[in-house]
Amino acid sequence: MSHAVNALDHALRADPQGLAFLEQTASLYVLDAASTPGHPTTYGWWNFLNDALNEVERYESEGAASNLEGHVRLLATITRRVARRPPSSDRRLVKICFANASMTHMNLMANAQLSQSLVGSNAELRERNMGRIAAIVFDWSFHRTNSSAGHPTSAFSDPVAMEQFCGVLACNAVSSGPTAVRHLVTDWIVPGVDSQQLPPQAVVAIILHISVEARGKGCPAGTKDVISSLLPSVCKSIIGPILLESLREGDEGGSSGGENINHRIAAISLRSLESWCRANEIGAVKLQKIFNSTNINILVTIAD
Repeated sequence: MSHAVNALDHALRADPQGLAFLEQTASLYVLDAASTPGHPTTYGWWNFLNDALNEVERYESEGAASNLEGHVRLLATITRRVARRPPSSDRRLVKICFANASMTHMNLMANAQLSQSLVGSNAELRERNMGRIAAIVFDWSFHRTNSSAGHPTSAFSDPVAMEQFCGVLACNAVSSGPTAVRHLVTDWIVPGVDSQQLPPQAVVAIILHISVEARGKGCPAGTKDVISSLLPSVCKSIIGPILLESLREGDEGGSSGGENINHRIAAISLRSLESWCRANEIGAVKLQKIFNSTNINILVTIAD
């Protein structure tokens, strides 16, 4: 068992050292100046996440990834917490790590560009990880079950882990600021829904968690304004059509694997609609006005 999955395994077994390692890795950065002399690097949660994703994918490709659902759930849960940390806080933590390391590695102080290089590398790694998570949650194969056994086809297919990964993308967008939220919704999700290229269960989960995170304390300035401005397109282009389609398909019969995925999509869609209405403090009358320009009678649809 490789180091990242091994650390998750120890934490799942309530091993104090395993729990302490994950907590430390999620909270701060350490400088590694020994592995590659002359080329120090930082190690933090984004490095750990990258290693863990690689290991899980390798185990699954080798057919040895049995019982990794709990590991992936824990990985996704902690990653969501770390994604709430704004990129500016990440930069500050890397600089603190470098400053602390300079106290014992005096030669580092002579390299004025190294600190900025480490900050940039960490930011790039964070973005790459978000791209990998987006690839996972938008992969249709991870939203299917083994029709003969009714089990997920991958540890990434676990519904709890999948929803947490959707939450990671939402948290990262909200913590990165209003521009990132608008970019995720208008440039990725809306076109993906229009072209039916994205799994609807992932879409509504991300939309749900964006509104939940946007109501949290400490959100960047302008978050409430962008949530308000996105409300009409989110309702008319995302939640409404997905809710209507899931109810229609759910009435026609359940999906393979025992659980009716359409009922799950409808339930998340309703939660998402309620959350966006709460975030914007609107009621049934204003909600219906938003849908007046569509062929969706949202109040009747909700009643169904």
